[in-house]
Amino acid sequence: MLANAGVLHSKRWLEHFRARGHEVRLWSLERPLAGLEAEALPASPVPGFARYPLALPAFRRALAVYRPDLIDAHYVPNYGLLGALADFHPLSVTAWGSDLLITGPRNPLQRARAGFVLRRADAVFADSANLAHAARTLGAPATRVHEIPWGVDPARFRPGRREKGLLLSTRMHEPVYDLPTLIEGVAPVLARMPHTRLVIAGDGSCRVALERLAAARLPAGRWRFVGRLDPEALAEWLGRADLSLSASRSDSTSLSLLEAMAAGAIPVVSDIEGNREWVEEDDGARLFGVGDSAGVTRALQRALGDPAWAEAARARNARVIAERGTWAVNMGRIERVFESLVAAGRGSRGAKNATGE
Repeated sequence: MLANAGVLHSKRWLEHFRARGHEVRLWSLERPLAGLEAEALPASPVPGFARYPLALPAFRRALAVYRPDLIDAHYVPNYGLLGALADFHPLSVTAWGSDLLITGPRNPLQRARAGFVLRRADAVFADSANLAHAARTLGAPATRVHEIPWGVDPARFRPGRREKGLLLSTRMHEPVYDLPTLIEGVAPVLARMPHTRLVIAGDGSCRVALERLAAARLPAGRWRFVGRLDPEALAEWLGRADLSLSASRSDSTSLSLLEAMAAGAIPVVSDIEGNREWVEEDDGARLFGVGDSAGVTRALQRALGDPAWAEAARARNARVIAERGTWAVNMGRIERVFESLVAAGRGSRGAKNATGE
């Protein structure tokens, strides 16, 4: 596995497949999360994606010793590129969303880089229809693209003791998630509805500016930043929340959306394609236009003002998660693709040996 060892998604994948009985090793340029085993690749002091190709000699030496059945590279422009340059097969590439929806089509150089990686992958995993479309558009052969959402664990993310009027954001504090629009849209609701309050989880480069904006726009004592949460604490907050808010400008399948749906927090989210694969206006959620703070206000008022609709939406969302958003089921689909790639690779090598090639 090639991935950023400093993020939770990598840890979840690694631990899942180890628990399934596979021997999995993770190679990464980034410092791993506490308690996560990872093989360090050299991180050269150069900016941007160039650090990853420079790690190629060390990675090739590691491959010669470890001799894996398969490489799974996460995030197309960096570890996907490193996996493609290693010229090892079978190679699967797992897209995370912004790598193909935002970075991939940004300019000719980045389009060429994405295409180079996607054409060399034996399988490309995309967690939504719009991400799968982006992969094909950028060069992935259609037959190699597998549209499989990662899903969530309903045993962890489940309804708890609901706190009426608790508005929760769990998105990272980065520009793509547009928390300023969220804060501006929440402000009139908190002013008019004294029982409501806003809790903002997560962290990121915009946190200081966001806290200043909240202090200027929101009623004192009615909002709180709680920082980055571990999975258990995150699930507990979502189980208590009345509504889950996201103003993201771009997403494939948002895990934060699925977590909210499983936990019974009504999504109030931006009207983008990745969200509409799971919810629609009046069908499990309230939606608002990208960057529209007044739309956030209206969506919140609609959600808070109709308890009967909210209960129906919670039941509907729980059914959707059970039908197509469960982690164990969907990761099982990915595991079967891995197994088929490995079997095909062994068959190909056996055929070459039989003919003396």
